[in-house]
Amino acid sequence: MTNRYADEQLAIVAKMVRRTVTRRERARFDKNFDRWMREEWNGSEMRSFVACLAAVSTACGGARGEWGTLTEDEQQAMVHYFGMAYLPTRDEAYADAEEFVESEVRRATVGMKEFAQYLVRMFSDPRG
Repeated sequence: MTNRYADEQLAIVAKMVRRTVTRRERARFDKNFDRWMREEWNGSEMRSFVACLAAVSTACGGARGEWGTLTEDEQQAMVHYFGMAYLPTRDEAYADAEEFVESEVRRATVGMKEFAQYLVRMFSDPRG
């Protein structure tokens, strides 16, 4: 991870998933995310989403690989989580996506589909 805030962001996201994040940490998450969006993507959520989508889909085998077995909602949840947790840079998005898949998806006790379904539930939960 080359984004200097990515390690901190990933730790905060882990607390958000466990629902143990403090208000101060949530404010730090928002600040890191806003800074990343502004500095890396010139404020364009569309650019960041397209880059994250390309990187994660490639790391997951593309349309003919495991990525192709996911629903659109599951794919969007994976991309959303990757972007907000890893804050990938334009130059390192593919390497960051490979790290994401190796460290979180492949090491999960469930398969990629189940991991993606968990993310869909997490993002649709109003408490999240």
